Amino acid sequence: MVIRRRVHRIRRRPKRFTRGMIQTLFLFLVLVFLLFLALGIRIYTLNRDNGDAYKKQVFSQQSYTNKVLSFRRGAIKDRNGTILAQSVRKFNLILEPRTILADPEVKADTLAAMAQYFAFDTSSIEQILAEHPESMYQHVDGLKELTRKQISGFLEEIEKNKKKKKDKKKIQGVWFEEIFTREYPLDTIGANVIGFTSSENQGTYGVEGSYNEKLNGKNGREYGYFDANMDFQRTVKKAVNGNSVVLTLDANVQRIVEQQIKKYNKDVGAKNIGVLVMNPKNGEILAMASQNNYNLNEPRDLSLMYTQEEIAGMDEETTTENLMAMWSNFCIANDYEPGSTFKPFTVAAALDEGTVKDSDSFGCTGVRNVAGTEIHCAVRSGHNTVSLQQSLMESCNSALMKIGEDLGRANFSKYNKIFGFGQRTGIDLPGENAGIIHTEEELNPVELATSSFGQTQTVTMVQMAAGFSSLINGGNYYQPHIVKEIQNENGAVVENTEPVVVKRTVSDAASRLIRKYMKATVEEGTAKPAQVKGYSIGGKTGTAEKRPVADKKYLVSFIGCVPAEDPQAVIYVIIDEPKVEDQAHSTYATEYASKIMKRILPFLGIYSEAEETPDPSAEDGQPAENDPKTEDGQQKENDPETEDGTPAEDTPTEEE
Repeated sequence: MVIRRRVHRIRRRPKRFTRGMIQTLFLFLVLVFLLFLALGIRIYTLNRDNGDAYKKQVFSQQSYTNKVLSFRRGAIKDRNGTILAQSVRKFNLILEPRTILADPEVKADTLAAMAQYFAFDTSSIEQILAEHPESMYQHVDGLKELTRKQISGFLEEIEKNKKKKKDKKKIQGVWFEEIFTREYPLDTIGANVIGFTSSENQGTYGVEGSYNEKLNGKNGREYGYFDANMDFQRTVKKAVNGNSVVLTLDANVQRIVEQQIKKYNKDVGAKNIGVLVMNPKNGEILAMASQNNYNLNEPRDLSLMYTQEEIAGMDEETTTENLMAMWSNFCIANDYEPGSTFKPFTVAAALDEGTVKDSDSFGCTGVRNVAGTEIHCAVRSGHNTVSLQQSLMESCNSALMKIGEDLGRANFSKYNKIFGFGQRTGIDLPGENAGIIHTEEELNPVELATSSFGQTQTVTMVQMAAGFSSLINGGNYYQPHIVKEIQNENGAVVENTEPVVVKRTVSDAASRLIRKYMKATVEEGTAKPAQVKGYSIGGKTGTAEKRPVADKKYLVSFIGCVPAEDPQAVIYVIIDEPKVEDQAHSTYATEYASKIMKRILPFLGIYSEAEETPDPSAEDGQPAENDPKTEDGQQKENDPETEDGTPAEDTPTEEE
């Protein structure tokens, strides 16, 4: 009997997570998550608060470089392409002390090469290495702003060392940082117009200041590191160079004007001299200069204006004040009472308002009673009867007071604004002054009378030149400007300055009469000394009495145009307090203007009708035929504009 046993296979049931196990696992995962969250927060806060410090610490442990690639600031040129300001490529020698100190032989070879090619005492380099052993960027005093020629030998030596076998030591830890330094090839020419820059490529004064953003470019960067084979792995973001600015200025004309200012100061002297030459048909400034001059390459050097003894006696505050005065552009920043050069504006306004006409005449007894105040004419005995043209030719104050009275204070005030007085012209230079004029309410009878011939109100040279240009060009007031165009680094024009007619000032009919009167004033009137042989000149003189009247100080001037019939150039000359015994003679300014025009007109393409063209560069140093002094230094007599007395009650008068 076979007994079969049934074998029962027992299956094991899989184990399941208990509730307690799930809770434990969940808590563990939460704990891990919280730990990672805390770690992330910690990393974030460390990076936020100390990230730069840690980065520097890491970079200091590897041969890493991050250097600025400097842009080249754009050039400033005159209208003919003459360079007035440029940025020249230079090089600073840079040391990497940690690289040099890594191997004694490298240090020895590197220092020996520097001593050889730069004739440099290496003790100062030893000091840098000792003080900054972990640095990768150190300047060396005495090895800055080097030229390409100065570093070429050392660069050749570096290349030669690179080609040596690996077991030979190389010159290491030295490289050259490219920079650009601002240079002004003509030194003083156009200083007050051009301005200068700081070491950070920031323009100061002049065109350098007003066109700073156009002239500046954008720096680039070079990122990289030296690998194990000392090969430089880099990424370069190129610098963007600045644009160049082309001025309306003519460097030849500017040079002649500045030479004549210097000569006048040497021969006669004055508190200040200003000269402005302008194209009346488009507002371009062709020359702008004053006695305030300095070397653009040494802008803090006061020696052109003061003696060494005077400079030594200046304290810090006085030095700063004198520097600012020296840098200031007199032609746009200084205001003054213009005197009789203002008279054509009064006459033109009266012509257009119909309060006077070409055929009118005026009586002059030498004095006029205005609201109980006696105001004298330049000729105390009087001009008797003068026509409208003669009122300008002979510079008759009495006639102008009558013209101003008939014009009325409302119209006089209106035309003040039309001609741009009491407001900035908007010339593209910094530091422009607006001057001070009377409001309509302030133009009481005496103020209206004196203002009509250019006293008791102040103007700037650029205001007068722009306004006068509109008087003789048909009535178009062009905004004066100094920049002609903007060019990119390849010389392509990217921006053109088109002439801007801001407004109409007078009618064409009034403009024609003013041109006629101005020509007669030079040919037959008080401005005869302004004549230039072979040229048709028109213009007006001015002799403004300065305050206080008792000091007998005068500002003499001449404003004119050439050719008189169709003006191509306006010239405005001011001599503030000429250093002579009797200052009240506009002859000083008219003769001076004649000398300047004789030399500059050919450069402006305005040629003489005479058979012989005068040499514009002639400078014989001899006094001209019309020099206001005789050979013995005495003042000429019988000057038609000499004033022999003072007005009653010290009332300001135009002394012509």
